[in-house]
Amino acid sequence: MNKVQKIAAGATLIGALVGGGALTAMALPASAATATATATASPPGSATDGRAGNEMALTGDTATKVKDAVLAANAGATVDRTTTEDDGSAAYEAHITKADGTHATVKLDTNFAITATEVGGGGRHHGNETDLTGDTATKVEAAVLAANAGATVENTTTEDDGNAAYEAHITKADGTHATVKLDTNFAITVTETGHGHGN
Repeated sequence: MNKVQKIAAGATLIGALVGGGALTAMALPASAATATATATASPPGSATDGRAGNEMALTGDTATKVKDAVLAANAGATVDRTTTEDDGSAAYEAHITKADGTHATVKLDTNFAITATEVGGGGRHHGNETDLTGDTATKVEAAVLAANAGATVENTTTEDDGNAAYEAHITKADGTHATVKLDTNFAITVTETGHGHGN
């Protein structure tokens, strides 16, 4: 190979290396942009108990005041669960089963005054389970709370899987959730972490 050919070959090689480097450098921002777009498109994490957005179960005095206000306006109803409300329309909400078996979502302001009642938003039923009412609901709640200090009972239902007569979905004092099952004498037979039946 003569001198001119060697110089030409060297220039071609350098050009290829420089060109390849430029292509690589050009590809990096595109990859970064793709990663950024993917991260932006990923949905935010939802609450562990399945509630919408940042809603949290109510506890203590707040939960009591919400329940009292809701039950005063809905005679014979059962409060399935109470939570904060994060859509800007109210401060709190309660999911209830009315005396006629229909479900509703009741929204309240910071003064515990009802601002709206929406049809639907019922409980966590599975199979033939039905919400407990009256004395049965009271006894189940009392038994569950006696064994779980500081917990909030979200809803109570019959139990249709043959393991127990009743069950209660609760939020414990530490924020974790559990399903408590009871026999016909209101004695707790088992406590399962999380809400049963995938709820």
